[in-house]
Amino acid sequence: MGEKGQSAKGSGDGGRGKAASQQQQQQQGVGPLLVCAALCGVSLGVGTYFWNRLKRTSPRFSRLSSKTNWTFVMTKTHVDLLRKYKAKCAVSADQLNRITEDFIAQMQSGLGEDGGMLKMLPSYVEKMPTGREQGEFLAIDLGGTNVRVVKVLLQGGKVKDVVAHEDAIPPAMMRGTTKELFDFIAKMVQTFIATHATAKAGAQNGAGESGQPIPIGFTFSYPMKQTGIRRGELICWTKGFDIKDTLGKDLVELLEASLEEQGVNGKVFAILNDTVGTLAASKFCDQDTQLGVILGTGSNAAYIEGASRISKLKEKEAAGAGGEGKRKMIINIEWGNYNSSHLPYLDEDRAIDAQSLNAGVQHYEKMISGMYLGEMVRRICLRASKEINLFGGTQRKFLETAWSFPTSLVSKIDGCAGTGDLDQVEKLLAGTLKIDPSSVSESDARFVAELCALIGKRSAALAAAGVVAIYKYLVQSGQVDPKQRFVVAVDGGLFEHYPNYPERMAETFATLLGEESAKRIELVHSPDGSGIGSAVIAAAQAMV
Repeated sequence: MGEKGQSAKGSGDGGRGKAASQQQQQQQGVGPLLVCAALCGVSLGVGTYFWNRLKRTSPRFSRLSSKTNWTFVMTKTHVDLLRKYKAKCAVSADQLNRITEDFIAQMQSGLGEDGGMLKMLPSYVEKMPTGREQGEFLAIDLGGTNVRVVKVLLQGGKVKDVVAHEDAIPPAMMRGTTKELFDFIAKMVQTFIATHATAKAGAQNGAGESGQPIPIGFTFSYPMKQTGIRRGELICWTKGFDIKDTLGKDLVELLEASLEEQGVNGKVFAILNDTVGTLAASKFCDQDTQLGVILGTGSNAAYIEGASRISKLKEKEAAGAGGEGKRKMIINIEWGNYNSSHLPYLDEDRAIDAQSLNAGVQHYEKMISGMYLGEMVRRICLRASKEINLFGGTQRKFLETAWSFPTSLVSKIDGCAGTGDLDQVEKLLAGTLKIDPSSVSESDARFVAELCALIGKRSAALAAAGVVAIYKYLVQSGQVDPKQRFVVAVDGGLFEHYPNYPERMAETFATLLGEESAKRIELVHSPDGSGIGSAVIAAAQAMV
């Protein structure tokens, strides 16, 4: 019995030993598996880390594109710098409202006395176009860096025909003498008349064949102080002009003297700003036009104001034959000189201003107008070249050349940004920089494209804020019914050619006024408004 017990005990020990042996074998098999799994996990983590790092530092591994969106990742350095500019350029709804409120306050101040930020210059255009003006009239348009001579036929409430000729002003002449400039204009007029017969011009007023002077409207697109419809003096040159001896001289007298020397039998019936002309040209066709805006090489606005509210005019000038409250006059705001701490001002804005011919003034214009958008992008790209190696740092010399990045290129690139055509952006940049397209990385192209869109959006938002400020002022002062159409006539290449510019302005209208009220503001492109408008006002004055 004892042996039997011992035998059973031995059998039990043997079973436990066998189980232990099997467990040990299993544990020995699991160990390598755990090690292998751990190594795989570490490898996967390390691989993911370096893959993400590669995407951040090598844009060639980061592009995922669609027809409408760019979703590829830029390099981290590109992204970080772009975010800084986005934060600085962003204009919140609250900021836009503060700008409009301050703009209105500056308008009211400018109507009360001279010397304000907004000059609020009386144009002395009181006879508004009615659409009943008839005949052929001549216009001379000095604006931007070009001179145009325009013959306009008005008939049946429509502009039936327009013949125009345009010449660029030689750069040296923009810094020469006053006589050189006005003689250049007069010779253009003489050549135009010789080429395009104007015998019928103003015939209903005894001009042309009868030997009477041809009625001329003179659009002068620079800050000007007027003391009458035919009297105006330059306040300061803008848009690259710097002719010292023009200040203090009567501009109409200068033009008529040069015309006489060239044998041109013409009389200037009105001198006006291009913005006033844009408003008048649209008013001739649409009586709901209340505001004219220039968005081109420069930027400005003009609107129709009750003469009795222009308190800085002398009492006898403000009274009017029709009695107070009835007489109207177009006011040239010269809004380009607006400035405010609420504006999204960049270091590059300050640098552009400091190196401009008119440093210290026209801040608003320098943030909006087509003359400066390209230079703004160039300066930011130059900084990016130095700080984040944009274009591999190889184009720094090119980017150091002032005005080497034209606004037309900004416009084209911004247009590509809207379609997601990154390849075209690369080609545009390569063409301008004169390098192989393969040298422009996708990250570089995306950075510049988003930068161009950012500067373009800022321009449109600020221009729209100015429009809303004028609209609110007219509504608040009871001069415009908030339920009526409010037509804004706009002229200039920026508005006409820059992709989505009107749509971006409309977005800001909605932000400031709400969707429904914003619909009452109608932006109307007024092509050649400065030339046609000048002729229209000359026609209205000639019929007096």
